[in-house]
Amino acid sequence: MSKEDKSNELQFESRMNKVFEMMLYDHLSWNEFRTQASKEFKITPRQAENLWKEARTRLKERFSQNQEEILENHLNQLYDLLRRCRDDNNKRTEREVLADIAKVQGMERTKVDITSGGQPIMINIKLD
Repeated sequence: MSKEDKSNELQFESRMNKVFEMMLYDHLSWNEFRTQASKEFKITPRQAENLWKEARTRLKERFSQNQEEILENHLNQLYDLLRRCRDDNNKRTEREVLADIAKVQGMERTKVDITSGGQPIMINIKLD
């Protein structure tokens, strides 16, 4: 990687920090951002749009990572509670905690209407 490439990458990351500020703290709309970023960074509106898209992608990735950490932490707490319920021989709460763990992990059973989509069913039986 040449010096020029590194400086361009540093400049890009510096811009991204400012882009996050503009989006999160200044609460600029897409049009406002495009106008202001193109003036501030001396770039075309199209390049400003690309900065906006990159920032949104990075924010989604960060949110996804935080969400996984929160989920993992919650599951750890539920498993700790489950262990304490078993130690105390508290069967009722143990069953409820197991149901909560199943919900968090997406293994819960939901009732599915496989009949008529909630509509009344008419059955005609002819006996001849």
